[in-house]
Amino acid sequence: MTGHFRLTMPARGTDANTPSIQANADETVLDAMRRAGESLYAPCAGRGICGKCRIIARGELTAPADAERDHLSPDELAAGVRLACQARIAGDVTIQAAGPGPSDAWRDIAGSANILLQTRGFGPARSRLSEREPQQQPRPCSQLHRQPADLAVALDIGTTTLVAYLVDCSTGLIKDAAGALNPQATHGADLISRIAFSETPGGPETLRREATQAADDLVRVLLQRSGVSGDDVKWVGAVGNTCMHHLFLGIPAGGLGRIPYAASVLDTGVMSALSAGLTSVNPEAGFFFLPNIAGFVGSDALAVALVAGMDECSRPTLAIDIGTNGEILLAANGRILACSAAAGPAFEGVNISYGTIAAQGAIDWVGFAGPPPHGDIEIHVIGNIEPHGICGSGLISLVAALRRAGLVSEAGAFEPEAIDPESPLARRIATDPGPGGIEFIVRDPGDVALPHGIAPARVALTQRDIRELQLAKAAIRAGAEALIAKAGIRAADIEQIVLAGAFGTYLDTDAAQAIGLLPGAPQARITALGNAAGEGAALAVASCDAYREARRLARIIEHVELGADPRFMQVFADSMLLA
Repeated sequence: MTGHFRLTMPARGTDANTPSIQANADETVLDAMRRAGESLYAPCAGRGICGKCRIIARGELTAPADAERDHLSPDELAAGVRLACQARIAGDVTIQAAGPGPSDAWRDIAGSANILLQTRGFGPARSRLSEREPQQQPRPCSQLHRQPADLAVALDIGTTTLVAYLVDCSTGLIKDAAGALNPQATHGADLISRIAFSETPGGPETLRREATQAADDLVRVLLQRSGVSGDDVKWVGAVGNTCMHHLFLGIPAGGLGRIPYAASVLDTGVMSALSAGLTSVNPEAGFFFLPNIAGFVGSDALAVALVAGMDECSRPTLAIDIGTNGEILLAANGRILACSAAAGPAFEGVNISYGTIAAQGAIDWVGFAGPPPHGDIEIHVIGNIEPHGICGSGLISLVAALRRAGLVSEAGAFEPEAIDPESPLARRIATDPGPGGIEFIVRDPGDVALPHGIAPARVALTQRDIRELQLAKAAIRAGAEALIAKAGIRAADIEQIVLAGAFGTYLDTDAAQAIGLLPGAPQARITALGNAAGEGAALAVASCDAYREARRLARIIEHVELGADPRFMQVFADSMLLA
């Protein structure tokens, strides 16, 4: 098959078509979109194993591949739902993304919280470029030496999402926030996939362009909503894990993918916004990434430490940013220890049969409408709409609920024989399990509408999903236990647990402790900080005092390399238990 065809992508939520792009015959839809610079959530990087790059297609495509038949129901295929990484172009095609989109992802991540610098004793808010050192490129910024930074932008460059904040430096308050999916996710949800892509021809340039353009777009949204000019923005401060820092600035990231997982550079100092690739603000505005701590402990963890005031903690405090790359900090006995735990993308819904990110339509909590195991389950869906999947917090609460009901063992195995066969829970166990093993139906197919072919025929939990959760939670728990041992304290000594990020905000902490995700510290007070990484970036960009404090923290935080801990693998294995 040869020739070229039109691939048209209507804007999400509208019927208006964007300009068509040229697609090659027999090219996958995903590859055509990548060539055109269009992003689509594709966590497995197009290998056909995650089933997340769903589109609704009208036009000429090749027959569904085996991977599509594995992930999509007959009703979905009949409604035009396809996997972009598998569907090949055979003629003119019009598509629409059927998964979570940029407009959905940030709503519960960015929040609306204001930051008052004075609550941490930082000030004055106004700052001059000359006060921020070291400067990598002072000359382009020289004109700002005479001007206070009245407006600034803070960026949280996450693996899955990007969030931007518009900050009023005269008050220290966040004026507005916006977010979107990180378009780099089309190359894989995990860091290793992105690092691998960064080592292909043109990879670094592609990844940098995708991230900077997405950040620019978010900033323009904030400026337009606030009625201010980009020329008024005099500072941009950013945080992210070390890999995101490298990919955003075009720094070689290959060393992060190989032992000893070394960063090319930890601190890039101050440069101009233009040299950082941003065109939405004053080209001579100052730009900085807060320093990274180690190979996989980035400036986002440093920002969490800043917001949590971990250097001032008088009692043992554990801070955890749960995600694909879990970052863990422990303040105890006058020290701050940090490590990273490779949890994998299960908490983001990747490798979970009906998993999704925490966006509109995601089940984020599961409980019981009556006493288990005699009562049926009840669910909460973000946006109170029909669910299209289950996110990480929903997955944890579901498994914890099934543990309480006796349907799932401590080892993570389904045990349907352990409950009354006439109970509502027993009736949710699929009699024809799929490739993932026994299935527990969370949302019955008969109850789920199929609007525009977007929603799956059902939402279910499989035996394989539980194993993926066990691996992810074991990594986080083992990382925390490693820091506790290094500090010379016991888990019972922890008096405060701080959860950072959107995941921590919506996490059912009782469920998390029930399955052993968090250390068993019975007296610990558990606090959700929200997007502490983004708030830390906002603090640092608004106040020189906060900026200098962050840099001081970067010097005193001690990195603990889990690979060098001889006990880690044993603790990891023990942490696989759901207890």
